[in-house]
Amino acid sequence: MPDDFPTLFEAGTALVGILTLPAVSAVVERLNHRDVKLDIYEDDDGRATPESMKAFSTTRPKIAILLFAAIGLVISILLVLVTQRDSAVTLENLALIAASWGSLLFQAVAIAASRHPVTTYDLGIYTFFSALLLGGIVFTQSSAIAERLLENDILSAWLWSAELSLSLCLAVAGLSIPRRPDVFKNGEMIDRMNTVSAFDRFTFSWPASVLALASKKKNLDLIDLSRPDHNTRAADVSADWKRRSGQHRLWVSLIVVHKWAFVLQWSLTFVSSILNFAPQWVILQLLRSLEARTPGSEHGLDIWIWVIWLLVAVISQSWLESYIYWLSWAELTIPVRAQLAALIFEKAMRKKDAKGADKTMDANLGSDEPSTTPGAAAKDKKGKTGGGDDEDKMKKSKQGTVNLIGVDAKRVGDFSAYQYLFPSSVFKLVISLAFLVSLLGWKALLSGFSAMLAIMPVNIFFSKLYASAQDRLMKVRDEKLEVVTEALQGIRQIKFSALEPEWEKKIGQVRERELEAIWDVYWRDTALIACWITSPLLLSAISLAVYAWNTGSLTPSVAFVSLGVFKALEVTLSVVPELTTDLVDCWISIKRIEKYLDSPEVERTAKDATEVAFDNASIAWPCDEEVAEEDRFVLRGVSVTFPRGELSVISGKTGTGKSLMLAAILGEVDVLEGDLYVPRAPSLSERHDDKANKDNWVIPDAVAYVAQIPWIENASIKDNILFGLPYDAERYTKTVDVCALRKDVAMLTDGENTEIGMNGINLSGGQKWRITLARAIYSRAGLLVFDDIFSAVDAHVGRHIFEKCLNGELAAGRTRILVTHHVALCEAKAKYLVELGDGKVLYAGPVADLREDGVLERIKIHEQTHEEIEADEAVTAVNSDTNSEDGQSSLDGGVLKKVLSLKPTPRKFVEEETREQGAVRKQVYATYLKDSGGYLFWVFVVCVFALVQGFSIARSWWLRIWTGSHDEELARGRIYNDTREHGFAYTIGVQQTSIHAFSAPSIQVDDNLVFYLGIYVLLALVSSLAGTLRYLFVYIGSVRASRVLFEKLNFTILRAPIRWLDTVPVGRILNRYTADFNVVDSQLANTMSFGTSSLLGLVGVVIAGIFVSPYTILISFALLSICLYYGILYLDAARPVKRLESTAKSPVFEQFGSALAGVATIRGFNKAEVYIERMYRKLDNSSVMTWHLFLFNRWMGWRMACVGSFFATFVSILILATPGIDSALAGFALAFALEFSASVMWTVRLYANVELNMNAAERIIEYTELPTEPLDGKKPPAAWPTEGRIEVEDLVVAYASDLPPVLKGVTFSVNRNERIGVVGRTGAGKSSLTLALFRFVEARSGSIHIDGQDISKINLHDLRSRLAIIPQDPVLFSGTIRSNLDPFHHHTDAELRDSLDRVHLLTDSGAITPTPTTSPTLASNAKNINIFNNLDSPIAEGGLNLSQGQRQLLCLARAIVSRPRVMVLDEATSAVDMHTDGLIQRSIREEFTDATLLVIAHRLSTIADFDRILVLSDGRVAEFGSPRELWDVEGGVFRGMCDESGEVERLRGVILGEGI
Repeated sequence: MPDDFPTLFEAGTALVGILTLPAVSAVVERLNHRDVKLDIYEDDDGRATPESMKAFSTTRPKIAILLFAAIGLVISILLVLVTQRDSAVTLENLALIAASWGSLLFQAVAIAASRHPVTTYDLGIYTFFSALLLGGIVFTQSSAIAERLLENDILSAWLWSAELSLSLCLAVAGLSIPRRPDVFKNGEMIDRMNTVSAFDRFTFSWPASVLALASKKKNLDLIDLSRPDHNTRAADVSADWKRRSGQHRLWVSLIVVHKWAFVLQWSLTFVSSILNFAPQWVILQLLRSLEARTPGSEHGLDIWIWVIWLLVAVISQSWLESYIYWLSWAELTIPVRAQLAALIFEKAMRKKDAKGADKTMDANLGSDEPSTTPGAAAKDKKGKTGGGDDEDKMKKSKQGTVNLIGVDAKRVGDFSAYQYLFPSSVFKLVISLAFLVSLLGWKALLSGFSAMLAIMPVNIFFSKLYASAQDRLMKVRDEKLEVVTEALQGIRQIKFSALEPEWEKKIGQVRERELEAIWDVYWRDTALIACWITSPLLLSAISLAVYAWNTGSLTPSVAFVSLGVFKALEVTLSVVPELTTDLVDCWISIKRIEKYLDSPEVERTAKDATEVAFDNASIAWPCDEEVAEEDRFVLRGVSVTFPRGELSVISGKTGTGKSLMLAAILGEVDVLEGDLYVPRAPSLSERHDDKANKDNWVIPDAVAYVAQIPWIENASIKDNILFGLPYDAERYTKTVDVCALRKDVAMLTDGENTEIGMNGINLSGGQKWRITLARAIYSRAGLLVFDDIFSAVDAHVGRHIFEKCLNGELAAGRTRILVTHHVALCEAKAKYLVELGDGKVLYAGPVADLREDGVLERIKIHEQTHEEIEADEAVTAVNSDTNSEDGQSSLDGGVLKKVLSLKPTPRKFVEEETREQGAVRKQVYATYLKDSGGYLFWVFVVCVFALVQGFSIARSWWLRIWTGSHDEELARGRIYNDTREHGFAYTIGVQQTSIHAFSAPSIQVDDNLVFYLGIYVLLALVSSLAGTLRYLFVYIGSVRASRVLFEKLNFTILRAPIRWLDTVPVGRILNRYTADFNVVDSQLANTMSFGTSSLLGLVGVVIAGIFVSPYTILISFALLSICLYYGILYLDAARPVKRLESTAKSPVFEQFGSALAGVATIRGFNKAEVYIERMYRKLDNSSVMTWHLFLFNRWMGWRMACVGSFFATFVSILILATPGIDSALAGFALAFALEFSASVMWTVRLYANVELNMNAAERIIEYTELPTEPLDGKKPPAAWPTEGRIEVEDLVVAYASDLPPVLKGVTFSVNRNERIGVVGRTGAGKSSLTLALFRFVEARSGSIHIDGQDISKINLHDLRSRLAIIPQDPVLFSGTIRSNLDPFHHHTDAELRDSLDRVHLLTDSGAITPTPTTSPTLASNAKNINIFNNLDSPIAEGGLNLSQGQRQLLCLARAIVSRPRVMVLDEATSAVDMHTDGLIQRSIREEFTDATLLVIAHRLSTIADFDRILVLSDGRVAEFGSPRELWDVEGGVFRGMCDESGEVERLRGVILGEGI
């Protein structure tokens, strides 16, 4: 017996004793707290329910542990009693074993007595390690004396065996204790990783029930998946970050917050690096034992023990790798990604709302102020400011901000998982070099490495090229994202203007640049593959050749083991270049995120006060960095005090700073000088909204805000009005009434539960404003801030809102500050008035004082007069007393007729995203293969792959010939397949290593060495060349498929029906353009390549295996069957979860984009926390999908690794049990066994990856198959329309075949160059008529003729391109003023300037007149300069650096430039001041004398002197004729409106031409 056994026994017993200490502590604790009983379990993850507590039990494992420990102690005592004194084991050592069993029994008693589940679980872990340690001692001791016991003392042999078995059973029982009952949070079950037993946890068994469910129903839904625990929940990880991050750089904070996960990851990586070579070391010992064996002799027990150690080594190494992989994702990637996404969104809710077209313009964005950057465009052209820093551009773009979550946070999270491969590579490199030096000697190794060093410069060169290509690709993808986003957001304008081909070309050009960048990545990737294939091949070939030359022989153990180590070294070295690229990408992303997180936040600059007041304040729109004051619009020297509890009005011309003043009240500006006083609003937690009632509803200091651009959520009308507040039926009803929404709600089938599309797409402009107004009126705010709420509503509705809403019961006692052009309307009830102009306050004071001074009259000169208001009300489009039960607001698709029903489920405007079920359809594969080159191309590619596999077999066959050239040797070459998986090799590092068989004890070096080695290297080089080309061919096919699929998607989306585009969120479509195409472009090709390579490698190894043993083939097919079973279970679950993951991304991006657009409203209502909580939920949904996807991956991977491990063991047993197999054949068989299992596993897994990645192609192809608008039709004459005559005959239009018509037999005609005014209440059919004219809705019957041509038979593109429309919601695209006026360069600069002048953008209505400041600290010559003076002045995305009025005027100028024969104006000047509007109307009359005009108007002054007026009601023509004819119809609708106005005489004058 070895001398070190006593030490082993003593040390082992001592360790078991130490591991018993927690049990002692638990027993003491239990005795001190005997009466403590756990009623309901609760921890940071959640709380158990009575049902889960009842279902939870630890009785069975406790009984098993007690039983095994007691029996083990009895057997150990028996062993002491029966062992003789002259035995190989001393009684003292046996007594130490018995003492260890005693300690284990004490641990079992402590476990049985424990009441707390987590304590019981922890004690079970200690028992596992104790039993495992004892089992190791027993195994070591018994294996040393086994042969003697079997010959002399069979009873002791049985007792030793029983003791070993019991220790292992006890270890398993210790791991089988469940940790806690199922816990729930908000009624949803938390993931069971920390619930199940340690055995289930560490063998990834807890998703078994979900896998079974997926297998049964062939689908999974979000509700089927458990929720994240507190280590992964967005809210918790965000709070944890704030607690632990400290004031460090972002990357340092990441390490600090997750330091223990990183420490555990790196520690396990070190152990794994050692275990990685354990199987090779065991095989080395096994082969050396076989080499040393005398032919014909029996195998000793030591060889069989090496087989057991091989099983232990392979299983241990496989498990540790699996666990590190899981740890990396579960404790690093998913939490880090959720953490960063949460932090970015939280920052977005606090960040200064500075947006801009370029760096010098951000001061003006999101305002109603014009850009005031002198020469900004000129700077941009020179590249000094416009194109500089990508990060700066990123900050200015909403989509760039969304990219921080979609791209950068994901990139950092992913790298957190893979960064451990850096230390892993170092550890493995050191260990493998030491191993190889001991095997081959330093000379052979150095010779091999010299070949690698020669290739390394080439490798480094292509690595740099690859990194730069990837960097360019990311930038082009950002550019593509921006242009696609802009196109989708402006799709209505694109369709109205028939610009689809131009935008298709614009997007296509960016896509071509992206494909060029992808191809650059691919060919450089191919060059890297060539280096990585050739380099290890030369390393192994040269090293073995030098070794054989120096030693004169090559033993199987040296050859086989060294080739295995070379293979491991190949993976280690191949990882580093790609990982370095990922590190650079991650570093760039961290810097981008850090820059965003460090950007300025909105700070409370106002002082607390009871009233809103400005004291000599100079304010400007916020910007992220220092900007010269002359480059900003500044409202200077403001000194006003708004009376508390009263109505105050702010007026002024378009672009004078009205919205800026409101933004100052909300805290959304930079205060450059002076003081600002605003009441401090209570925080959300202080409001106690859930306890609100009639008595405490209004909170005096709370704020509500109605923005100039209404911000509407994708929710029901009711939810938009409640905005998270409790439902008070009486207050809600009154709010709906005073905001003139009663009839709008009554029209809708689903009433107040009607779902509104994103940004209110299915509402009219007036409805959007009134709903946002209702939100403010219903709110608890005592300070109401309104921005231009009258511009989009009809005049008498405006009067109703002013009287009943702003000055009604619900507004009593609340401070109301209103921006408006309607001073005359508000004059009677307003207490305070501020007039802005010239960058300062022109007048401010109580209305009564201004009236006395005559100032009020001067102000009203620029505003609408009281008479005009009355006149407008006379011929309003909406009459509050008009009964109408039918109509259509827009493309809401709902049945708007009032239908009495039993509370039907509300129709969803935005439908849930559809998901395919089951396997990816064959049609998807067929479409992809066809688009990538067709079947012949792929047959050729498969032939190339087969050729590569053939070369692998040929190399092995040549080695067989080589080694068989000596009569005294029986050679079987071991094939070494040099190909390796590339593209995240470290995640799916499949290697198809062929088998070099060594059937003789040694290979003598002779004169033929050079010949044989030369042929072998030649075959290897040809094989590597073919192996490289096969990837190149796949990449060619991939780029071809990407190009064709994108062209089809782009074509279809741009020509999809407008109703479909309205009902599908932009984020959902963007997901196809970005995330899905990223998979198709970059991942699908690699996955298909490696999947095919693995499959053919498997076939090749099976063919090679036929020469070994037929029994091995049987085991191979048995293994394949088991792996296929696991693979099918995995696919059934992974497929639907992958699809869920794809759909879970869209809501995150949609909410981020929506919240960024409405951040001023959200902050104004103090609702940021609500939206942060909402984002947490959406991030958790995304985390749930990623979590389960990788959990299922580990479930499958671990089981396949286990099966492969047992297969290697079976083959080892087969080798030893079969007589006549020598060491060379054994090496061949073992290599076959190991590589076969890997090939099977990766074939199944890569097939799964192909399926999962094909999900992206499936989603793209789904959208390419969408129906489009009609593409046929005849081409009209080139000059059509020449006159602009319109004839509408018996027109019936419906939005869908299953919906009632919205236009019901409309008939009218328009003569050449006539100006027609269209009036009618909301839902009367005005918008529907416009849409029918442009064929956005097709006629069910009837017709529209323009100049005698039936428009239903004309090509859609030709029709829309010959007409023009100026919508109420103006759409501008990022670029310059020139590019918006004339996107395709058809006009001269003089024509463009003339159009701007005609809409008064080059006069004082569009300019901001320079003004000296009265501020003593600001420059006396400070001025705000008109952006429209320079055609190259930048326009931000959506035109957000212009006011609403300026955007409308620019759209009008665009129409003037195009000079169409038929023009439709949909309330196109609603947001400009009255004086400017009057000038615009004059311009329209003058400029469009040779065009037919259809004008939908709310202001009667716009249409009262038109040629004819069309009155629509309930989808029919109520009246049609000249204003005079309609006036003369006694009892007519038009005359009735006039008679009710109170200004009949003035209207008579306008209509009859008296006094015009």
